[in-house]
Amino acid sequence: MKKFVDSHFRKQEKVNTYFQSQSSYWKDVYASNDVQGEIYRDRHAAALAWIDSLALAPGSQVLEIGCGAGFMAVALAQRGFRVQAIDAAEAMVELARRHAAESGTTDLLSVDLGDVYSLAFDNGFFDLVIALGVIPWLGRPELAIQEMARVTRPGGHVIFTAANALGLCRLLDPRKNPIYIALKPGVKEMLERIGLRHRPPDATTQAATTPHTRRFIDDVLASVQLVKTRSKTLGFGPFSFGGRNLS
Repeated sequence: MKKFVDSHFRKQEKVNTYFQSQSSYWKDVYASNDVQGEIYRDRHAAALAWIDSLALAPGSQVLEIGCGAGFMAVALAQRGFRVQAIDAAEAMVELARRHAAESGTTDLLSVDLGDVYSLAFDNGFFDLVIALGVIPWLGRPELAIQEMARVTRPGGHVIFTAANALGLCRLLDPRKNPIYIALKPGVKEMLERIGLRHRPPDATTQAATTPHTRRFIDDVLASVQLVKTRSKTLGFGPFSFGGRNLS
């Protein structure tokens, strides 16, 4: 059990270190002209459209987890909501605070460091909890979703995104295909044993996302007593082959 917990924390440390060092990318990507930028802009717009459709009252309490550079948090504050935004990377928190100050929303928006596995808020405090692009980076997404459910009031709303394990961009790339991924650990071990593959020196420092199936997400929602009222698939790409980007 201890080995499993240590592995989980090591993975999260890698993710936090990655976002700390790559904060400028996660600010600039939303203005980029490539496929990734277009997908993130579409995701942002789709989430805001869903939130607008909820017709939440001005002053509603909103929590954004993994706020990044603060684009969503600022947009929510501009709608008159009282927003608490958290991120695990200090560099992201600083960017979001700067964005809040520049947009004049600091009276409605608070940005702090936070841990999705241990949210520092009372049960049922928020009318809306939102986490875009967070779940794929987590070693234990089910625990994070449980925390999101805990701090959401009865009748409140949770919006989050997950990376699709069966997405077209994964199925078309042999290195990302679910069948290859399932076989990959065994193949690696065999090659290492017979001396045809050597473990790269930086293998323990890489941060990577984990895709999930719809069934996995639905099972987690049911386990924490969240009822899915709406879902959609958004974005195709960027495409790659053998790990090399094509778009």
